[in-house]
Amino acid sequence: MENLAMRMARTGIVAAAIAFGMVLPLGVALADGMTMLSIDDMQAGVIGNSLSGKTESGDDYVEHYRPDGTIVGKSREGGAYEGKWSFRQDGLMCFKYGDGAFDGGCVHLLRDGDQVGFLRVDGSHEPTATLIPGMAPQLK
Repeated sequence: MENLAMRMARTGIVAAAIAFGMVLPLGVALADGMTMLSIDDMQAGVIGNSLSGKTESGDDYVEHYRPDGTIVGKSREGGAYEGKWSFRQDGLMCFKYGDGAFDGGCVHLLRDGDQVGFLRVDGSHEPTATLIPGMAPQLK
């Protein structure tokens, strides 16, 4: 009987830890006034448009997300580049810029007006970007 009670208590603690771990990052992200985007929201609001921002290292960039799944971009430090975007069924948007293991990743997109946030699966954030309707002038 004591083993059953201890097992149930441990299960409850693990379940609470998992729930807390899953809820906290979303709560933190949403506290900034941003709303998590669904795949339909991302398709309607981001695809066919551009984002401008800074990388975590401070490099300015602007990217355009073509409907065919390609990304065209330009950064201050690296110049022109291309990549690919896709959606996962679990609601993440994925980016691939090269063939290396660290040349891409998947994030939840958040939005508040023209500000777009990037929430990693681990709950950390990337710097926000500004949504630019259509092709950004810097890329024309």
